[in-house]
Amino acid sequence: MSYQQVQKIDYDLLIQQIQRNLPTLPTIVNELTNILNNPDSSTFAVEEIMTSDQSMTMKILRVANTAFYRGARDRVADAGEAVGTLGFEKIRNVILTSSVFEMFTGPSADRKFSLEDLWKHSLGVAVASSALTKFLGRPGHDRAYTCGLVHDIGKVARYKLNPEEFINDCQYALDKGMDFFRVELANQTPRHDYLGYLICRNWGLSRHVEAVVRWHHESNPENRTGVHADETHEIIDIVVLANWIVHVSKFGFSGHDQTPPPSDALLSRLCLVREQVPMLMETVQRELDTTEEFVNVIEPMSS
Repeated sequence: MSYQQVQKIDYDLLIQQIQRNLPTLPTIVNELTNILNNPDSSTFAVEEIMTSDQSMTMKILRVANTAFYRGARDRVADAGEAVGTLGFEKIRNVILTSSVFEMFTGPSADRKFSLEDLWKHSLGVAVASSALTKFLGRPGHDRAYTCGLVHDIGKVARYKLNPEEFINDCQYALDKGMDFFRVELANQTPRHDYLGYLICRNWGLSRHVEAVVRWHHESNPENRTGVHADETHEIIDIVVLANWIVHVSKFGFSGHDQTPPPSDALLSRLCLVREQVPMLMETVQRELDTTEEFVNVIEPMSS
């Protein structure tokens, strides 16, 4: 059903509309990504890119000095200290986070839904994905953060392109007690997972990110077309679990109240049992509590 339904909607036209109505990621994000992918890159190269954009540098310093990023370390005073203190990956995450937030700004078409609440949910899933990756003892918690941050970017696009249609789907989900993704299937409206995947591909984000955005509502690996690496399947599973925990924690709001709990099979693939879920939720909640300050700091940065 999913593949045929995707084909009924002219996603090429939607992408063209998105390119006209949504900002692209700043060049600095792609430049930093290229540097991070080069093992011979130096701290100086990252610092040089940062200082070429003074507005972005100020944003980085404001975010880098939140408790969420800085922890108990001394205050970060300049770009060089930010790189030395946070490291390449966290710098990239700070820039990506502040850049992505720009897309979540705008007037609300309905009091039941706001882009700010969706932003809070997305940031929560980013933080939860990173925390779960650390809890599981897996590498790549920064990559998990990126995947969680943009997992619902397709909803932003849907809202900005056709707010009335999007709000109708939200209301339908609330009235029927359904997951938003299931509502899109039922109403044959654009699927935010597929639309988000196309956006990430257009932005030039990694294949891991594309796959997570495309399949974050698919718990069965056998149905994830085009995904072959076990590592990618694991990141998808982590984001699926993180998404559910953030929904249950009511951190932000993404347009619906109901999200299916993780299956025993998914937990097993992550070497977890259901009895560990309450402890996982407590771990994530502690991280979400520190994220509140981060939310409050980054929101004014859009002005």
